[in-house]
Amino acid sequence: MRSNASMFLAHTVEPTVAEFEKAPYDIRRGRLAAIVLYHMADHFALDGFASRERKLMDQEIANVRTSVQAKCPDFAIIRDVADASKHAKLASSKKVPRQLSSAEQLSATPGVFQAPFGYGVFAEAAEVIVTLDDGTTLSLLPAVRTVLATWRSML
Repeated sequence: MRSNASMFLAHTVEPTVAEFEKAPYDIRRGRLAAIVLYHMADHFALDGFASRERKLMDQEIANVRTSVQAKCPDFAIIRDVADASKHAKLASSKKVPRQLSSAEQLSATPGVFQAPFGYGVFAEAAEVIVTLDDGTTLSLLPAVRTVLATWRSML
């Protein structure tokens, strides 16, 4: 039983994701959901981990991240959104292939009340969109939900 990781999931990750689900157009909430989902790996990896040696801790976290990404490919999107949100721009890396290179690649579609007159459709959903480096666009919320479900299944 990973009690500290379970507490982080219950008291930080799940409420943050729930806030984003209630406002799926809010970029700030989307960024925060990605950040806590990504850093759930630190809590999971280090829960009960005895060493305080940084190199060993980093290796354990890297192992967990690799494992989660193998189970849930959407974890790579969450990782890139979290890192881009923190660092503004991401360097390319052979070690960690990136799908995003900038925090600017997160945007929100305008809802009926935010769009210019004549553009919004009443039933149109406003949502946070991620534009990948290859031009693909996707909604952030499904990736958030998938990664959350993966963490729940691991605990």
